[in-house]
Amino acid sequence: MNSERLLSAIALRRRLHSEAELSNMEYNTKAILMDYLRTRTSLKVCDMGAWFYAVYRAKAPKKRIAFRADFDALPIDESGSCLPYRSKTPGVSHKCGHDGHSACLAAFADTIDKEGADNDIYFLFQHAEEVGDGAKVCCELIEKEHIDEIYGFHNMPAFPLGEIIVIPGISGFASTGLIFRFKGETSHASEPERGKNPAFAISKLILDIDSLTAPDRYSGLVICTVIRVDVGEEAFGTSAGSGALMLTVRAAHEDEMYSLISALNEKAEGYAKEYGLELSLEYRDTFPETYNHPESAERVRKAANALGLPIAVPDEPFRCSEDFGYYTKLTKGAIFDIGSGEEHAGLHTAEFDFPDEIIGEAVEFFRELAK
Repeated sequence: MNSERLLSAIALRRRLHSEAELSNMEYNTKAILMDYLRTRTSLKVCDMGAWFYAVYRAKAPKKRIAFRADFDALPIDESGSCLPYRSKTPGVSHKCGHDGHSACLAAFADTIDKEGADNDIYFLFQHAEEVGDGAKVCCELIEKEHIDEIYGFHNMPAFPLGEIIVIPGISGFASTGLIFRFKGETSHASEPERGKNPAFAISKLILDIDSLTAPDRYSGLVICTVIRVDVGEEAFGTSAGSGALMLTVRAAHEDEMYSLISALNEKAEGYAKEYGLELSLEYRDTFPETYNHPESAERVRKAANALGLPIAVPDEPFRCSEDFGYYTKLTKGAIFDIGSGEEHAGLHTAEFDFPDEIIGEAVEFFRELAK
């Protein structure tokens, strides 16, 4: 990769890091990236509101290929960091590497603008990946422009620096947050029989989780994690009249995730009826299963071989979720990982920082896939 473009991309990455913004609030982040492309390239940059894309038009294209990067940060404080470019936004920082993903895509766009390509290339900069909102909206590009293939990458700690990791088929779990809200009636704590306390319904539902997630019920791994239990208030003279159970459900197969949700809801409805409670169910941060089309995953493998890069093909999908799966419901594509280093801090931890060393490799890898 051209050394000047690499240094520029590193500077961009560090600026994005220092000005981190949460999902659906990435106004400055988006503006920085758009300005970078408009200043350094002649590409057409299309502002789509919360997200944007740039496009390169080939003279005689055979395909329309999209490359995606996310640009939202996380609610993790970085004020104690020694990084000279640490986040200036209180309680918010780039602890998943989306600053790096976007810098890589911007550098790739700069490279294609200068050196050209044989296909039409779309550079998709996506908001709100962390909460599962972004890709659903950005799918507009896939349909409107009739994209033939889409690719993206995520940095991945615990793998050797620069190693390419790709999984054909399902590569990441589907997941969603659930909030079961039970509404009853308060009463004096000395006369609990006069009220309708949801604590018993919530307790029974929690105890059901083990049996409802038993391995023999599913073809793949299904997990249900208790996130929070809220019942009543700190008022020892009052029996609770409302409560909520917050869960995260995830599964290798999206249909099995919804099967578990249906079973949980059926149990919750039964307990609500038993104790005379009103019940509602809310979904939060919903992600589809991440599916890599086998032919696209094979292109990733061949690109790694062509560049002489080490490659790993794990036997099982990662348990974490990625909204990239919305794209591959509509067109061929794959998301792969690039190793951040075996000793690198884990994603979503206060110590994490995207390794600038993989920016050049990511750009060259995208160029290989664009051929």
